[in-house]
Amino acid sequence: MKTLAQQASRFLFLAAFAALGLAPAAQATTPDQPRPQPISVQQVADYTYVVRVSNPTLERSQVQLVRLSNNTVLFRKSHNGPAFGHKLNVEQLPDGEYAFEVKVGKQTHRYTLDIHTQMQRSARLGSVSLTAMAAE
Repeated sequence: MKTLAQQASRFLFLAAFAALGLAPAAQATTPDQPRPQPISVQQVADYTYVVRVSNPTLERSQVQLVRLSNNTVLFRKSHNGPAFGHKLNVEQLPDGEYAFEVKVGKQTHRYTLDIHTQMQRSARLGSVSLTAMAAE
């Protein structure tokens, strides 16, 4: 009875993470189907990204945002749970090259991010007027 209750609670826990999009749902895969990726980075709004990590083996994991020009770590968070995610807003960062680095166990996944300001230049013709000069 205790084992059945433990299995049910584990199933509900995994189902809750799958519903949140933090862990892939348990599905049978065939060789033709791609396996679910353990890590994803998605842009969810202007300058806002969500990093999701599935870690079923409970290895030590870490998410970092790094400025590549000088390897400065701007954000770092460690985990060892089965799944986790972070929403990061990069709007206030200066222009440059950055990377989301996700470490799970001995593997490191790097997703580069290029932030640059684009100035828009345009020309528009205004109203035209005609002025007549009086003859002297």
